[in-house]
Amino acid sequence: MQQTTTALTIEVGKVGLCTNPDKCKILTTTVWNDRTDIQGTGSDIEKVDDFCYLGSYISHNGSCEKDVRVRIGKAT
Repeated sequence: MQQTTTALTIEVGKVGLCTNPDKCKILTTTVWNDRTDIQGTGSDIEKVDDFCYLGSYISHNGSCEKDVRVRIGKAT
């Protein structure tokens, strides 16, 4: 994971972009639950148990419970 993150930082730098570790998150599954620190551009990238992507919640264990609760809450 660290090698991929470093490669991404190098490649985006070639075209004048940069990654922001404060806006990046790491979500691991229960299959790969390595809790080692991943460095972004000089600081650790935050590890989370669930993440909202395009309005849907993705959970580390594959559960859709939070996504359903949020959607029901928005509908009422």
